[in-house]
Amino acid sequence: MVSFDKKSSIMKHFLTYLFLCFINLSAIAQKPDSISIKTDTLKSFRLNEVNIKSAIPIIQVKTDKTQLNVDAMPNSVGLNGLELLRQVPGVTVDGQDNVKISGKNGVQVLLDGRIQTLNGQQLSALLKGTSASNLKTIEVISNPSAKYDAAGNAGIINLVFKKSGAYGTSGSLTAGYQKMDNYRQNGAFNLNSKGKKVSVFINGNLDNSLQFTKVNSNRILSDKILNQSGLEKQGYSNSMARAGLEYVITDRHKIGMISSYQRTWDDFPSQANTQVSGNTSDLLLTNTLANLTENRLSNNFNYQYQGVNESKLMVEIDQMHYTSQLGNKVDNLFTTSGLATLFNNDTKSTINLYSGKVDYSRKLGKGNFESGIKFSSSKTENALRGFQNAASGTTINQFNDFNYGEKIAAVYGSFERSYGKLNVQIGLRAEYTKMKGLSVNEIGFETALPDTSYLNLFPTLFLRYQLSEKSSMGFAYSRRVNRPLFQDQNPYIYRTDFYYASQGNPLLLPQFTQNLEFNYTFDGQRQLKLNYSSTRDLIEFVRTQQGDQTLELPINAGVRSFLNISLSTPFTFFKIWSGYFSAEPYYQFYKADLSKYNGLASINRGGAGFNGYISNTFNLGKNWKAGLSSWFNYASRSSIYSTKAIYSVDLSLKKSFMDDKLNLNLALRDVFNTQRWEQTAIIGQIDQTNSRKWESRGLYVGLNYNFGNKKVKSIGTDKGKTEEQERIKSRG
Repeated sequence: MVSFDKKSSIMKHFLTYLFLCFINLSAIAQKPDSISIKTDTLKSFRLNEVNIKSAIPIIQVKTDKTQLNVDAMPNSVGLNGLELLRQVPGVTVDGQDNVKISGKNGVQVLLDGRIQTLNGQQLSALLKGTSASNLKTIEVISNPSAKYDAAGNAGIINLVFKKSGAYGTSGSLTAGYQKMDNYRQNGAFNLNSKGKKVSVFINGNLDNSLQFTKVNSNRILSDKILNQSGLEKQGYSNSMARAGLEYVITDRHKIGMISSYQRTWDDFPSQANTQVSGNTSDLLLTNTLANLTENRLSNNFNYQYQGVNESKLMVEIDQMHYTSQLGNKVDNLFTTSGLATLFNNDTKSTINLYSGKVDYSRKLGKGNFESGIKFSSSKTENALRGFQNAASGTTINQFNDFNYGEKIAAVYGSFERSYGKLNVQIGLRAEYTKMKGLSVNEIGFETALPDTSYLNLFPTLFLRYQLSEKSSMGFAYSRRVNRPLFQDQNPYIYRTDFYYASQGNPLLLPQFTQNLEFNYTFDGQRQLKLNYSSTRDLIEFVRTQQGDQTLELPINAGVRSFLNISLSTPFTFFKIWSGYFSAEPYYQFYKADLSKYNGLASINRGGAGFNGYISNTFNLGKNWKAGLSSWFNYASRSSIYSTKAIYSVDLSLKKSFMDDKLNLNLALRDVFNTQRWEQTAIIGQIDQTNSRKWESRGLYVGLNYNFGNKKVKSIGTDKGKTEEQERIKSRG
């Protein structure tokens, strides 16, 4: 068990956070007209050749998105993609690695503008295997335009990889080590070569880590109480490589390709003790052996045409092949009664996805017109083989094949024009979805997914009025969809211990969300936003109770209404101190009839929450920089769950050598060791609390070396990539 002095601990941490807020708000009051966050050096330009030494703000607020510049963050070195998302204002990552925007789930994560074909634990593994050293920016798009896939009711997070615009050869090397109770080590490289006709790049990273997580669970049943404490060991190894080529045929025509490969190996055995008290008393010992191997290969082929009237044509074809194998063996022994059981599961998954997309844009009169079409086809094959041994010696063989196919055809169009100080963009996207699924168990019983083929329209509207040279106000409306995850529709019951199991739901429906947003922006940096959204057929995981058995399954849990206000602003203070501050209080309300599920009842309730983020950079002179940052997620409530507050404070120190080519980075992550996740479900006959405490505090040391040409004669823009539909979940 993890012991906490709750009164002193919570008060100390909350006062620390309030102190950081006070310091930053004081700085903002001292410098109300500051709009940028200074980082490395000042701009220096020459007419024909540019020596890149530009001051880059950590956060940039743009008309359609919020952008985090990774290299400007003093504490980004050594982080992976998932840890980096915790540093993004408005983005939260919970104790189960679920990514949310403004407290809302249903986020689509893109790499270079391309929706990844993995979700759930698989997406978490992909983000953990992505090194921050190879990332250029992270973009948060809360209201995407019609150009983007309609999937993702909370919005889109786009991770943009580095790609040099400098002629010649350049690159970087990064190596680091972090000491927690155990360790984590990482290495990354980035190599670019740009010529007049041919440009190539390759980057990759290798990560290894070992850590332990303390897990606690308390379940209060009608006739007994189950108190469980356990320790999970995670030995993790990841390798990832990306390579791309671009060939300029003429000034108007380009072709290119990008390939990436990732392999992840995860060994996560665990031990748990469950004290059973009530009408009967016993002690359950659970030993679990589990390992997961994942392989992911993706390819992109693209063609670009630049025509007259500012017309552009982009054609892209994408292919992805994914395989995974999960072995899981669970031994249960009751020490008093002597009852023993064994669960043994072996799961193999294969996913193949193909997509093609054409985007066209041009000037049309006094406005801009954009349209496109897309088609994607995916096929998922899952095979589970296992057995269950009971105390009587009886062996129950388990067998399940789940095959799933989905096809999506989409077309969109949008038009944007300015009328004096008012800019208007209106768009419409149509998506036709056809899917088919079949689950077969050990006795040959088949469960077919219902025909949920459907056509949906997704309108968008964006208005922006320029109040003055420095300020503007805007309005945005969008309709979004979240389709069920593939494995969440498989009715197979997957048992993880003697008292707990999970099951898919073949009757799951898509959830649809209407989003409204009003915003005010000053100096292109400070922004105040008011957002309202309403989601129907909300997909939520609930826990049902039948006797002493807890079953977790996804359902359509009624309607959720969500209202939030966010304030974000940069600041500078005494020239050597710069930073960024954001605060986001929100309120969400749930209404659903859950009484048809065992142990549950109807819900008609709401709850408030709060997310905050502070980043400080101190220029100490002589190429020394220091950083102090903190994120805070206040206690929140969602459907049947209540989650406790969690926050973290990080310190960093950076020393540059050789004209910024060599950088030494030191960081102390989670100074107060406060990253502990705890969630409670109390409704009907359900009274359960779960908590997780991982090795979040650690001392990191790393080296980064940049080499090659940094002078640019022509810098191209980052082109958008294809979105791929992704709703896949691993580990059952």
